[in-house]
Amino acid sequence: MDLLELKDISKVYGSLKALRNINLTVEQGEWLAIMGPSGSGKTTMMNIIGCMDKPSAGEVILDGVNISRESGRNLTTIRRDKIGLIFQQFHLVNYLTALENVMVAQYYHSMPDEKEAMEALERVGLASRARHLPSQLSGGEQQRVCIARALINYPMLILADEPTGNLDEANEKIVIDIFKQLHAEGSTIIVVTHDPEVAEDAERTVVLEHGRIARIAVNE
Repeated sequence: MDLLELKDISKVYGSLKALRNINLTVEQGEWLAIMGPSGSGKTTMMNIIGCMDKPSAGEVILDGVNISRESGRNLTTIRRDKIGLIFQQFHLVNYLTALENVMVAQYYHSMPDEKEAMEALERVGLASRARHLPSQLSGGEQQRVCIARALINYPMLILADEPTGNLDEANEKIVIDIFKQLHAEGSTIIVVTHDPEVAEDAERTVVLEHGRIARIAVNE
């Protein structure tokens, strides 16, 4: 069953055509990688899928609902309820502990639950670091806090933007292993990456060039 469908999606900023007639479907439980050079439209596509921007033309169907023309407020609600976002730059609150950073996501969704937040940190191997501030955590640990924060509200879609971009090889492997486990459990994952080794773990790789889909490869 399709969880996400992009129909003839275009995005224009003034004279710049960031995306041109993108057509793509993502099945429930699929792991998809999006690649392409700088300026190819990866970030624009991620922002549209993640309800952080709206297309200039075309339709975005998420979980059977056309979200293309929803208001900014409604898109915020959809993003909160259905999408778990993981960023390259972490975006953790520096004066909150790892546990509190995860609980912040709960606060905007429903009610903070310390036990659930701790379980999310346990899932990414950080229970022992729950009371540490971001400044006391390594880059890999901070990224795992971001993953726990993205998972806490049980999203139907996990959307990760260069999730290993700031990590060394050892921490990259830890993060990818977490994604593999999530995928095995049935999570739908879209990873935007520049790293072919990260992309090859996905089931399919979509390559963008000049705002268009240049090719889609099925990974073996």
